[in-house]
Amino acid sequence: MAFEKDVPAEPALFQIHWSLISSEQAGELASPDTRLLALWPAPVNHDVCFESAGFTQFADNDEAWDRSAETLLRKVMEALACFGPGTLLSQPLQDRPPWYLRLFRPARDLPLQQQALLPMQCDSLPPFRASFGDAGAALQTGDGHFLLWIHLPDAGPDPSEFIAKVSRPWTILETSLRWSALLPDRTGPHKL
Repeated sequence: MAFEKDVPAEPALFQIHWSLISSEQAGELASPDTRLLALWPAPVNHDVCFESAGFTQFADNDEAWDRSAETLLRKVMEALACFGPGTLLSQPLQDRPPWYLRLFRPARDLPLQQQALLPMQCDSLPPFRASFGDAGAALQTGDGHFLLWIHLPDAGPDPSEFIAKVSRPWTILETSLRWSALLPDRTGPHKL
């Protein structure tokens, strides 16, 4: 007889959800001459904001999910880099050595991908904002949600083509939510 702890847990199914956000829905997050996309992997760890937005696909995610999510973030940032180099617009997060090493090793800004990842893992960190080139391409993350807010220039690729490119090999689902429950705050000093 197998006990519950002896039964291996099934790995969480990793899917990519996305939505094109209208300028009316985007509110303060809308930027002229760009289209705003929301992109997130699911299932999502249970979250009251996602639940308020109408999302229902929740599960406890594991290390394999985390690796896939980080791969998705890397692919999005690489695709956005086609518009130009990434420029951090938000407060930089730093790798600070312990106090006893500070004389020998100063604090260093984390790489751009880490800057984007950490605010999605910890809602006490400031949000991440970066632009890519001069055409309006940008990325924003934060609030402790693995949710990517992507600005694509109107003259850029079709949103569904962009999503297909960064989401291979995973299943892609276009999903509409009540965005007011998830939109990040743009009232800070580093607006996109």
